[in-house]
Amino acid sequence: MKKINVGVIGAGAIAQMAHLPFYQNHPNVDLVALVDLNVDRAREMASKYNVKNIYSSAEEMFEYEVLDAVSICTTNNTHVPLAKLALKHGVNVLVEKPLATCLKQALELEELASKTNKVCMIGMTHRFRNDTNAMKKIIDNGNLGEIYYGKARLLQRRNTPMGWFTEKSKSGGGPLMDIGVHVLDLAWWLSGQPEVKSVSGHLVKGIGNYETIMQERWESAETKSAYTPFDVEDFASAFIRFKNGFVLQLEVSWAMNGHPDEGIKVDLFGTKGGISLHPLCLYSEQNQILSDTKLNVIPNNPYEAEINHFVQVVQSEQKPLIDIHQGIKVMEMLEGISLSSIHQKEILMEDLQRAKKTI
Repeated sequence: MKKINVGVIGAGAIAQMAHLPFYQNHPNVDLVALVDLNVDRAREMASKYNVKNIYSSAEEMFEYEVLDAVSICTTNNTHVPLAKLALKHGVNVLVEKPLATCLKQALELEELASKTNKVCMIGMTHRFRNDTNAMKKIIDNGNLGEIYYGKARLLQRRNTPMGWFTEKSKSGGGPLMDIGVHVLDLAWWLSGQPEVKSVSGHLVKGIGNYETIMQERWESAETKSAYTPFDVEDFASAFIRFKNGFVLQLEVSWAMNGHPDEGIKVDLFGTKGGISLHPLCLYSEQNQILSDTKLNVIPNNPYEAEINHFVQVVQSEQKPLIDIHQGIKVMEMLEGISLSSIHQKEILMEDLQRAKKTI
C-alpha cells in the first residue's frame, strides 16, 4: 500500500509519547515534517524520530510540504485553528483531545470538515485499549441486557499538572477537559453512545495550588516559570441522563482529599449482567447462581493502536472510530456540565442544542 506523508504539529510531551514514535515505526508512513514554536526542541525531536524537515509555524509547513495527514499536539486553545488550517489545505487530521475549548469552536470545525470531506479524528486513546475493546464486544453482544446505570471516574489525590493546563484561556478547563473527556467518552462509547437528555454538573477548585512535597506531577513542556494562572476547577462531577433511560455518574479530579484511583474505573449495570473496568470482570447469573467472570486480556499500547487506526483510515478513506460528529456530542456534554455548575441547575440538552443553532 502507498505510503502517506505525515506532519506533526507540536513537539511536546504528548507528541513524544503518543505520536512521533509510532509514526516513525509505521511501515506505511513517511514522517516528513515537525512544527514547533521552539525550533531547538523541534530540531532535537526531529533528530530523535528521523523527521525530514522542521518548521516554526504550521503555515510554513503547509506552504512547502505535500501532506496526507497531520497530528495536532498543541495546547487545547489551538486545536481548532490548526485543524481548520489543515482541512483548508486538504489534509486529514488527528487532533488530540479535547476537540476544542468550547462548543462554538467545535461546531465551526464540524462545518468545515463536512465541506472538505476530509477525516477529522479525535484522539480518544482509551477506545483503543484491548481491555476496553473486550468490554465493548461483550456489551454489544447483549450480555448485559438493558444498561440502566453507570459509574465512571478517575480520582487523583495530588496530581495537578504544572503549566498551561491550569490556565483556562489555553486549556478550556481543569480535570473535566483534561482527563474527564477520556472518562466520559469511554463510558459513553461502551454504553452505546445514547442520546443525552440532561446534565447536572458540579465543578470546584477545592485544593488549588498546593505545596505538598514528595509527589510527582505532570509538567507541561511549555512551563517557563514557577507562576501560572490557576483559574480552573480541580474536581468535577456530573449526573447525566440519557433518552433511553440510562444514567451515568461521572467523577474526576486532579486533587482531592480521598483515596485515589490507579486508572479509569467504569462500572455498567444491566438487566442481565454488569461489567467493570478495574477490575476487568463480568458479573452475571448462571443457572440461578451468581457468577463473576474475570476477563483475561493481553495489554496493548493504545497510542500505537490509535496511530495505526488513523493511518489505515487515511489510506482506505474509511470512517474513523471517533469522528468529528461524535466529538461534537462529547463537547455538548462537557459544555452542559460546565454550564450546569455555573448556573447551579440541570441543563436540558435540547436547550443547549437549540442555543447552538444561533451560535
